[in-house]
Amino acid sequence: MTAAAAATADATRVRDAFPHTKRPLPWILAGFLAMLFFVPISGTELNIHLPVDSRIDRFAIVVLVLSWIWFGGDQRAFLRTRRSKLFVTAACVFLVLAVASLLLDVGRIVNLGDFKLAEKRFALLGSFLILSWFALTALRFEDVRGFVTYLIGLATLTSLGILVERHTGYNVFYEWTRAILGPAGKVVPSPTIIHPAFGTEGRVTVVGPTLHGLAAATMLLIVMPFALVRMLDATSRRSWSMNAAAVLLMCAAALATDRKTALLLPIAVVLYVACYRPRPMMRLVPIGVVVLAGFVHFAAPGAIGVVTNVNRDVHSNSTEHRVGDFTDVEPDVLAHPLIGRGFGTLDPDQPSQFRINDDEYIDELWQVGAFGLFAFIWMILAPIVTARRAIRSRGAPGASLALATSAGCVAFLVVCALFDSLSFAQAPYMFFLVAALTTIAAAGPEGNVVPSRELVARLAHRRSRAAVAT
Repeated sequence: MTAAAAATADATRVRDAFPHTKRPLPWILAGFLAMLFFVPISGTELNIHLPVDSRIDRFAIVVLVLSWIWFGGDQRAFLRTRRSKLFVTAACVFLVLAVASLLLDVGRIVNLGDFKLAEKRFALLGSFLILSWFALTALRFEDVRGFVTYLIGLATLTSLGILVERHTGYNVFYEWTRAILGPAGKVVPSPTIIHPAFGTEGRVTVVGPTLHGLAAATMLLIVMPFALVRMLDATSRRSWSMNAAAVLLMCAAALATDRKTALLLPIAVVLYVACYRPRPMMRLVPIGVVVLAGFVHFAAPGAIGVVTNVNRDVHSNSTEHRVGDFTDVEPDVLAHPLIGRGFGTLDPDQPSQFRINDDEYIDELWQVGAFGLFAFIWMILAPIVTARRAIRSRGAPGASLALATSAGCVAFLVVCALFDSLSFAQAPYMFFLVAALTTIAAAGPEGNVVPSRELVARLAHRRSRAAVAT
């Protein structure tokens, strides 16, 4: 291909990038993401009986699969790209170990009646992996910037809804979903409580489109670094101001849940971004902390006092419960040290039978053993490691995108040490999406590849033209 032809092809790809593309798969993915941010998927079930949960996201995943097949997806194109296979390999290894942990102790699991529970958890894990694969095979590098903008918009709107919920007690996400579904499904009542005296340990219960404030805060703070990095790269006052406003809203809404996670995650993200952009972050952080504190005091009164109350945190029931997390599961871990007691055999909805740990890493050690825990951690680290090269090559396309998306993965890495993240679907959905975006961003334009179906069509066209010419 000549230089002129290559330049023309690049320009065509840029013009066909999301949201200006007519390709259906990116838009279907965008619809799925809108559902995650605006619909309480964990509390919404359709009136259709299935072997697994009838939650609305299960049907949305089926739509993704059918769309991928119908529109060609990328078929086997991902295997031919220059995109790193590190994350995909790590995810496959974790899946294999999860299946092995179930099969190697299937007799005991069946006798205890835990197999149906494991089926449901595997269905959920499969949903996470399908979303990630769909993103990897449906998006081009040129689409990532548009999707980052789109995610910032979704998170900003969700933040506004959460702040309204904090002030009024009205959860717009639950109410509008109930109104739209009508008799086709059912939505559980929102657990919102805006009076601390009636909440847990003097905290409000603000959940947004989730069942727990931790999940709502995680969703927003995985997206927050997207706007933060754009602030650092802004070339105009308008761009800087819009992204700064998005960062403030996301942090304020996360803190409005009165969860310590909303304080720890921004610190982890800022430290990670500062490792690659130290000078801009050093200039931004001092004034940013002051402005954020003032904005949060106005937008979510009392939230800062709750999340920074060290004395109450040390003596809270949550902290005391965390202290005994590993001690209480240690006998079971020692009985199944390498492969665990079986993935998905823990039921957080039955606290009388299963201990609820506030640490996903302990849960993974309990379920899939030391091997599975290592694979789980490596699955989260893989996109972060993949992004390093792209981030350090400042002039390369995708450096800022790789930094922003990998910072989202860092947020999930920290989150897993703070609560049982896989028990709240929105948090892992966001991680598996952001991990796919990081893989695409790190590869740059060179990672694009012609889908197999399109490639076959081109070859057939060339052969027909050659036949006519002869």
